[in-house]
Amino acid sequence: MARRLFRVMLVWLLLAAQMAPTVMAGSYEPVSGKTRATEQYVREAAAAESEVTWADLAFPFVNSDKELTGKNMPGIGYEACSGTDGKPYKIPYERYTEIFNETAQAIAYYNSAQQWKGSCYGMAVVAALLYQHQRQMNQTGLLPISGKPGELMVDFDNLENDELVKFIEAIQVSQQDSIIQHDYAKNKDRYDDLVSEVRAFQRSKDHPVLIAIGITGQAHALIGYKVVEYSDTETRIMVYDCNLPGPDRWITLEKDRQGHYFRWYYRMNDNQDWGPKYDSKGSWISYVPYSDFYQTWINRPDVNGNSKEQLLTINVNNASITDEYGENKVEIKDGVVYTDETDVYPMVELAVTADAPLAPQVESAGVYVWLPTGHQYTVVSKEEGTLEATMVHVKQYATVTTAAKSVTFYVDDAHNLNAVELGDPGAKYEIELYSTLPNTEKVARLSGTTTLMVSSDTNPLSFVQLDGSLYGDNVNNASLKIGETEVSASSLKEGAHEKVDNFLPFTDVAQGSAYYDAVCWAVEQNITKGTSYSPKKFSPGSPCKHSHILTFLWRANHSPAYQGTNPFPDLDPGKDFGKAALWAYGHEMISPDKYQASRACTRSEAVMYLWKLAKSPAIRGSTLTDVLDNFTDVSTDSEYAQAVAWAVNLGITKGTTDTTFSPDKTCTRGQIVTFLYRCYGDSNAA
Repeated sequence: MARRLFRVMLVWLLLAAQMAPTVMAGSYEPVSGKTRATEQYVREAAAAESEVTWADLAFPFVNSDKELTGKNMPGIGYEACSGTDGKPYKIPYERYTEIFNETAQAIAYYNSAQQWKGSCYGMAVVAALLYQHQRQMNQTGLLPISGKPGELMVDFDNLENDELVKFIEAIQVSQQDSIIQHDYAKNKDRYDDLVSEVRAFQRSKDHPVLIAIGITGQAHALIGYKVVEYSDTETRIMVYDCNLPGPDRWITLEKDRQGHYFRWYYRMNDNQDWGPKYDSKGSWISYVPYSDFYQTWINRPDVNGNSKEQLLTINVNNASITDEYGENKVEIKDGVVYTDETDVYPMVELAVTADAPLAPQVESAGVYVWLPTGHQYTVVSKEEGTLEATMVHVKQYATVTTAAKSVTFYVDDAHNLNAVELGDPGAKYEIELYSTLPNTEKVARLSGTTTLMVSSDTNPLSFVQLDGSLYGDNVNNASLKIGETEVSASSLKEGAHEKVDNFLPFTDVAQGSAYYDAVCWAVEQNITKGTSYSPKKFSPGSPCKHSHILTFLWRANHSPAYQGTNPFPDLDPGKDFGKAALWAYGHEMISPDKYQASRACTRSEAVMYLWKLAKSPAIRGSTLTDVLDNFTDVSTDSEYAQAVAWAVNLGITKGTTDTTFSPDKTCTRGQIVTFLYRCYGDSNAA
């Protein structure tokens, strides 16, 4: 019986080996008969599991029996690299507005675009959209969205070739959206996750996966539709390649002896080998889930309305980027971005044509880097010559051309802030601030030469637009143009550098600390500005004086004026400290015979101020004993017992430990702004 079973298995293996398809021309290594038989079995099993093929993803050429590819689609292939006027072709600005609307972002992206290199991303994503929504087509076209400006209505029953080109080009530029760029960076070289994503599509036939592959200086887009376990050391992801559609296109993932993926390769255009095996330093592979590239279309042009990223473009290939703390965030060497930050990454553009072995190479235009918003960044060039740099948020950008070696930006739509600072003396500059925010100057240009001998960064040339007002410091002899009108630079308001400083974080208030949110709130509400500017400090652990606490309270209550007489003989009623003391006296919080402005305030005195300002209310829903029962250092008959119980009951304070309130301990600056934040600013407080 055993011999008969052995013969049956041997015959089956021999037949399977004979029936196995030959390896396609141009494959990498010959395979054994056993491997072919295994491959055929896996292919048959995969085919039974999924009906999706490359042909399901390929979409037909309009009014023709040809496939739409980069080779035969007018305006998509290599011949489109030069326009009819002989100039390098650029995707028109209108395509950018289809995705990004009429924003500073659209303008900046279009201006920074170089010679067209291909539309593989656009073609791959459109193919995926058509596959996913083929049953959702109607007479109004692809993915109709009412109320969107500049709607791209694609009626596939009456589609002209140029309309499809427009659609593909709009999708092509949509990859500049920060959502897609974040995916390229986040999913880079995550082999297991990539395989899982493709397997999920293979099983469900729902939501195709876009695969991005890159080598030094180039990148390409593919759609993965099936995973084949080719052998113990090789997994293949079958792909639809818009440049060369066909059933035998795959990315190979190589596995080590433990079965872990460690590198990939792809036969690109049938005459190039891509992957770490052939380009060890510059190769990478990533992917974009369907939900993300679909979102950039379906939510246009609002997708970036609250973008947490901004894009810095510079024309040099060697530079460094530091933040407001002076910490080095990025090193750029020979055009390559080096960073330890997870939320900092370079711009990637997938654009490879099918018509040429390599996309036409143009002179490097510098480096594009994505950075988190809400920070000040300083770019330091390490090359000779003119520095050109642009910082783009969504509705604002700032751009500089200068002989200076360093430029500082703070561009933040959330705070209507658009700022540029230069610190080098004797450097020529041209600065443009562009905004599409309401009630702002759309274009403001300043040019000249920095003449101030700057010995530190405390007095730089500053050009700022904040809330629609233009500010300028150290802009002597500069030329100013607002829109198309020449105006005097002396018309700029002073205090530009101070305006920027107000937005900088404190060097001694760490993000995530117990009082971080409270300090940020207090600064935004103009309750406090900190203790020093250079460096900018809040001093959260320093003792808070009575005069400081009352001033904070006065400002938190909108700085009301006191109408009575001044009972304090040594008080200056013209200062904020004096105004605050008079206001507190009017609310019976202090008396002239006991008030000591310069004495450090205790924790019990601080909550007493808050309690008295609230008109000394009784605690609600609990007894005094119940609330204070956990505290061993607050007796129910103390003068501050009611105030402490009230503050604890409302969540204004929880004490210093589970069993202590520390009533006689000095109240620090960090603690008092936390009390104020919980009392006035924290919507989650009880």
